[in-house]
Amino acid sequence: MSLTVHVTTLDDPGKGATTIVKLVGRFDTITAPQGEKEIEPVVAGSARNVIFDLAGLTFISSAGLRVLLGARKALAARGAQLHLINLQPQIAKVLDIVKALPGINVFKNLKEMDEYLAEMQRKVEEGES
Repeated sequence: MSLTVHVTTLDDPGKGATTIVKLVGRFDTITAPQGEKEIEPVVAGSARNVIFDLAGLTFISSAGLRVLLGARKALAARGAQLHLINLQPQIAKVLDIVKALPGINVFKNLKEMDEYLAEMQRKVEEGES
C-alpha cells in the first residue's frame, strides 16, 4: 500500500497560519522518503502550528517515526509546533511503546486540540503561565 499526503493551509488573521497534513496509507521504509519529500515544504514554511491528521494512517514503521521526529525538530527550531490528531489505535500504541516523539502533543481529534489550545491561551491571557 502507498502513502498519500494531503496538505491544507488555514490562515486565521488573528492566529496566523496553520497547516494540516493528512497522511493516508502506510508510513514505512518504502513510503517514508516520498512522505518526507512531500512534507518538506510544510516544515520549511511559515505555519506556527502544523497538525498531522493520522485518521487514514494504517501503519507506521521506524522510518515514518524518523520523518515525524525530524519534522518536529525542524519546526521547533523555527518556533513552530507539531500536533498529532485522529490516531488509529495501532498508531497510538506504537507511539506509546517507543515514546519516540517527545514534545509533540497528541490529541484525540481536532476538537480536543482546539479545546487544549484555547485553555493554554486563556492561561497566558490570565497570567497563569
